[in-house]
Amino acid sequence: MKKSVVFVIDVLKGFLEKGNLADHRIQKIVPIIKEILNHNPNIFFVCDAHSTNDLEMTQYPVHCLKDTEESKVVEKLNIFVKQDNSNVIYKNTTNSFFHIDKSIYNEYDEFIIVGCCTDICILQFCLTLKVWLNKENIDKKIIVYDNAVETFHNENHNGDMMHRYALELMKNAGIEIKTWE
Repeated sequence: MKKSVVFVIDVLKGFLEKGNLADHRIQKIVPIIKEILNHNPNIFFVCDAHSTNDLEMTQYPVHCLKDTEESKVVEKLNIFVKQDNSNVIYKNTTNSFFHIDKSIYNEYDEFIIVGCCTDICILQFCLTLKVWLNKENIDKKIIVYDNAVETFHNENHNGDMMHRYALELMKNAGIEIKTWE
């Protein structure tokens, strides 16, 4: 029997509710993520927790500063965060791969990735994890549910188009793209 883990990437108040990078359109994935988490006991939340000195702040507006409301998991998913926060991993870059202990990758056979943003943090994590698995000659599944990931939309960033492109790039790299039903 396969042992699966779900990585919930950046489903934070600063991306879904308020802040420089918040977009309410991302909120539509929360009920689907909640359903996925109800079916999987192994869960890690990977959360932006920046300082104003992070290099990422030169590429994006200031967002999700450590210990602020923006860096907290949205209320509807808080029931899945362990009381001691032992299933929360903090990051200060767009690529979660480098912030997750490699022993976690060895412990599970299947990786389910949900959250935001499809074309930034999700894409970078999935592609890096896939390349690392290939490098180590480890045959494990990476699954992205297309209705449990989303990205923002603004005048310089067509959210629907970027979402589709990112999913296609991941699919072409051997990552399974599915729809949660």
